[in-house]
Amino acid sequence: MHKVIVADDEPYTLEGWRTMIDWQACGYELCGTATDGEEALSLIGAIEPDLVVTDIQMPVLDGLGLIRTMREELKNNAKIVIATGYSEFGYAKQAIQYQVDEYVLKPLVTEEIHQILLELIPPLNQRRDEKKYTGTVDPGSEMATHRSIGLDTPEHYDHEGMLSLSRQLLVAIEAGDVGEIQAVVDKILCLIVRSEMSLSQAQSVIRYMHGELLRKFSEKKDCMLLLQERAWHEAESWTSGKLKGLCIQLSERLSQSLPKKSTMRSPVAEAIEYLNEHYCTKIKLQDIAQQIHVNSAYLGQQFKQEVGVSFSEYIHRLRIEEARKLLRRTHMKISDIASKLGYHDAEYFTDKFKALTGELPSVYKNKNQG
Repeated sequence: MHKVIVADDEPYTLEGWRTMIDWQACGYELCGTATDGEEALSLIGAIEPDLVVTDIQMPVLDGLGLIRTMREELKNNAKIVIATGYSEFGYAKQAIQYQVDEYVLKPLVTEEIHQILLELIPPLNQRRDEKKYTGTVDPGSEMATHRSIGLDTPEHYDHEGMLSLSRQLLVAIEAGDVGEIQAVVDKILCLIVRSEMSLSQAQSVIRYMHGELLRKFSEKKDCMLLLQERAWHEAESWTSGKLKGLCIQLSERLSQSLPKKSTMRSPVAEAIEYLNEHYCTKIKLQDIAQQIHVNSAYLGQQFKQEVGVSFSEYIHRLRIEEARKLLRRTHMKISDIASKLGYHDAEYFTDKFKALTGELPSVYKNKNQG
């Protein structure tokens, strides 16, 4: 487990960090919290965390002061995530000179935090491997690190692809679709092998999926008994078919514990299926409601209740997730990406991208294509 401390002077936000985030499932241990920068510095000295999450505006010593002290005085190279309100984002960007790793926009979104935590696992594991093989850490020498352990180039794997497959598996388990469960588990195992993940990286992925399942089915006793089996975290059992078997058994137990329902899918499920295939086109809630024969106001309310975000926000998230892939993997212009994803105004696309990711598309592209 990678050690984490969180610094935030807002009691409700701090409580959110404690209770909304499944640290253990993502591969972390929350070792302490602080309400100002000086208190955080004391924790850093005592705990030596791998990751520091900090608010910007705090009393005594603010977030930027904390980061500056960590980097310049303590020479501490822990990973850093800044949590900030949208209005403070320009101020937060001043910290870029101190090698801040991620920005999180408040209010906290659990799924978004879990994704960021999972994406930070590979560089944290790299640092741990570097300590193991060389006994030293050079934060600016990733290539040197890999040469020291016999690799020519850094390892990479598709974080977003793995997260997408994790969500597909959850949907398949809930739907009782055995064929889809088998197919998705095969894809996950294939991706693990193809990307040549280290054992710790692969375990982090499975741990993340297991954590999502635990949160989803924690109140169902039959499901929890199955989820507590050790095989979920025994890497040698995955390729033997145990992982696939566990998922199928979980799906069967879930279906047995639920009241018998109509074979017809829910309106929200139909809407999501349509959005996942057509999010690049111009889509209105009223049009989908008419297509699946439900009241648009009812669909909007149910969508927000079941999915956790509004209909329009879900579309933006699908588009921005695809935009991140295009910015990383292609040389398309930002204006062309905006148009491709259904944004007729590149400036509006830029605003949405920044609101959801914490940085401009151009910055993201430069960082991830370098």
